[in-house]
Amino acid sequence: MMNNNFFSFQYHALKPLARWGLGSVIGGAILSLIPGFWRHFGLQAISWGAIDWLLAVAGRRQALLKAEDLALGDIDENEAHAAAERLRNILLINAGLDLLYIGSGLWLIRQAGERTDRRGMGAGILVQGLFLLLFDSILAAEIQRRWIPPSP
Repeated sequence: MMNNNFFSFQYHALKPLARWGLGSVIGGAILSLIPGFWRHFGLQAISWGAIDWLLAVAGRRQALLKAEDLALGDIDENEAHAAAERLRNILLINAGLDLLYIGSGLWLIRQAGERTDRRGMGAGILVQGLFLLLFDSILAAEIQRRWIPPSP
């Protein structure tokens, strides 16, 4: 059993992203069979979901290896602290990008007019961006709370 360290936390914290990604791929594949709006919504879900799933799987694998290194003493708590700060910073940058995705989805919906395919694409981007904003923001806040001590 792994010690409770940042890397084991990271391993478990990325599980919802993996589940969202896999669910998006499966749900998107089903929706892509329906013409018009839902087809293009589904294609966005497949694309974004595959990327989310791959990032989560890779991140979980790396976290598991680092957790083992920490437990064996091959790396120390200072490196774990630095990794926590790096991940928090990446998540905060991603949250900013997520706002751009949300805005892009809304813009596409507004510009689509009668084109249901474009509205579906915009709605698909909007939904993925909203999930990622919530995920990235909540995880960054949790890392800040649990792993990064307040500055003096």
